[in-house]
Amino acid sequence: MKKIKTTTVLFNLFYCMLLKEELVVADGVFTWLQRDRYDEIVEKYINAIKGHNCASRSKADMMMRDDIVTQIPKANELLSKVFYSNRSALVHMHNMALNRAFFMSYILQRMNSTEDYSIQPNLHYLYMSVTADINANPYAINGSSIIFDKDVYYPNWLTNLDFNKTIPLFGVKGWRKDNTFAQGNFIREPNRRVVQVKDIGAGNNKNYTNERHKMNPWYQFWLPDLDKHEDKSNKFTYSIGIRYSNVTGKFIKEEFDVFNFFGPNLPSQNEKDNGKMPVRFTVPYFDCGKSNKWVVSAVSPIVDFFPRYSNYTHMRRQRFVGVAVMDIHFSKN
Repeated sequence: MKKIKTTTVLFNLFYCMLLKEELVVADGVFTWLQRDRYDEIVEKYINAIKGHNCASRSKADMMMRDDIVTQIPKANELLSKVFYSNRSALVHMHNMALNRAFFMSYILQRMNSTEDYSIQPNLHYLYMSVTADINANPYAINGSSIIFDKDVYYPNWLTNLDFNKTIPLFGVKGWRKDNTFAQGNFIREPNRRVVQVKDIGAGNNKNYTNERHKMNPWYQFWLPDLDKHEDKSNKFTYSIGIRYSNVTGKFIKEEFDVFNFFGPNLPSQNEKDNGKMPVRFTVPYFDCGKSNKWVVSAVSPIVDFFPRYSNYTHMRRQRFVGVAVMDIHFSKN
C-alpha cells in the first residue's frame, strides 16, 4: 500500500508540473489566430493612450493614420453613392454638421444689426444647442461643438464688454458623459442623457488656434480665413424665403420674406477636390481632457460678414468665422 501511494503522489506531482508548463505556453484559445490590422491599431493607439497619460503624449501620437476610416461621405455623392449600413452614422454626422453650419451662418448674417444684437444666439442658447445635438442622437453623435476663430465672436451676453468688441477665444464643446456611477443613478446603467459642456477657450494655455494645440484637427480645414482670393470658390450664396406667423395656421403676410446669405460651399457633381466640400472629416484622434475617447469629427464652416455692424457691405467680406463640429466614438463609426 505504501508503494502505491508513493507512485500516486509522484504521478500527481509530474502531472501538475506538465499542467503548469502548459498554462505558461498557452495564452488563450485564440492564440492560433494571426494578428490583423485592427490588432495593430488597438495595440498602438487604443490601449497605449488613455485619459491618465494623454497629456504627456505628443500630438502625433494621438492622431491615427488617414486611411483607417474608409468610405467617408462627400456632399456631392450622397444621392449617387451606395453607403454600407455601418457608415450610416457618418452620413448622419455629415448632415448634422452641415445643418448647424447653415443655421449659424444664416442667423449671424440675418441678425447683423444693432437692433437685433440682444436677441442673437447667446451663451445659454449655444450651450443648450450642443446639448440637444447630443441627446437627440443617443446612438450616433457623442459630441457637438460650435467653435469660433480668434477675435471674431461678439458676445451679447458679456454685459461688461463694450458694444462691437470681440473676445479673443470662444468655443462651446459638449460631449457625452458616462453617468454609470453617478450618485442619482441607482441602477448603475448609463442612460445616455448626461452631457458635459464647457468653453474650451477659457483659461490659460487654451488657445485652440495655435498649431501646437493637441486637440484641434478640426481647426486647420478652414481657419483662419485670411485669403480673400478663395472666397468665390469656397463660399456659396443661398436665398431663403420665410413666412412668419403669430397664430397657428395664419401667416402675418402671404409673401415670403426673402433673404440672401453666404454659407458653406455647394460643390458640383464632378468636383473631386476634398477641400471644396462643405463638410470634411478628421482623422481619428484622442479627445484628451474632454471625453477621453478616440473620436472622428465631421466639420463644417460658419460664414459671416466681417467686420460686423456696418452698412458699407462693399468694405466687408464674407469670412469663415468658426466651425460646427460633430463627434462620434471611433469604435462606433
